[in-house]
Amino acid sequence: MTAPTMSQSLTPSVAMTLDVLAAEIELAGARCIYLDRIIGEVMDGLPEHERQRLMEGLHGVDLLAQHLTSLSAFARGLSVAVPEEITAPVGGALSEVTLGALVERMTAGLGGSLDEPETADAGDLDLF
Repeated sequence: MTAPTMSQSLTPSVAMTLDVLAAEIELAGARCIYLDRIIGEVMDGLPEHERQRLMEGLHGVDLLAQHLTSLSAFARGLSVAVPEEITAPVGGALSEVTLGALVERMTAGLGGSLDEPETADAGDLDLF
């Protein structure tokens, strides 16, 4: 499936762009927390000798969730600090994103619209 395309002329404020980025990072963090919970549930059913390896993976997922939370807070803080009149052309950067659902959410959040409606699976796996 080809990701939907959007106008290359989209130039939202940097503040809005950082806010949309923070929201997407928060979504990724929420997915990590969900994964952390599922791994924990699976681990309970494993024999003791197999739990150690999974425990290392669980710690990695937890660290990733914390990393994403911190990056989101950083982006959100910058979005508040940047003057609204500063804009950035985001079309080129968005055209590099390969997950269609992500492009759709970000484009909508940035006040743009897609040139083509999406007709197939976006490639985003919704875990919730």
